[in-house]
Amino acid sequence: MATAPTRTSALLLAALATLAITSCASGPAPGPVRVTPGQRTTVRLVQFTTNQAFSLQNVSSGTAADVYSDAEGDRFAKVVTDAEMQALLDVLAAKGAFANPSATVPTGARDALIVQQGERRWLFARQRFGLQEAELPFHEAKACFLSVWNGATAYHSSKQAPDFPAESDRMRADSAAQREKARALDGRKQ
Repeated sequence: MATAPTRTSALLLAALATLAITSCASGPAPGPVRVTPGQRTTVRLVQFTTNQAFSLQNVSSGTAADVYSDAEGDRFAKVVTDAEMQALLDVLAAKGAFANPSATVPTGARDALIVQQGERRWLFARQRFGLQEAELPFHEAKACFLSVWNGATAYHSSKQAPDFPAESDRMRADSAAQREKARALDGRKQ
């Protein structure tokens, strides 16, 4: 029985369709990195300029519940199906992510896509500011990664309870400051 595609699957298929239209009629060929059921494959986007990191891992390497219930774990980790991970790896391969294997991030890198599988590791980095023609394949690979990451739902648990009273106090103070600012502006108009 067929099930409706998940949002992640639909986004990934849209990204693959775009890649097929823009780069080759048949879509990306299978890349050198293959998802092996039961073995963890992780793709991580690290943005060094903002100190943010987002990661995806394949579901057969462990349960999503284990990843999401680890209160000390990576808050920006999401779990995707093995098929979705393989499709992402194929897109990364088509964009050249595995062409120049490197174990270290180049000096001055702004962003990097890091693929980890067992003891093997590949890096695909961007060093220039802005959207440069020479780094267009990286930007396309990053967009595909973010499409999959944004489409995956994650329910992480946390040991830190929200501080509702402090948030209420902050909102009241912000509101009072805005009212005072509005009164001051109204006083100048009269």
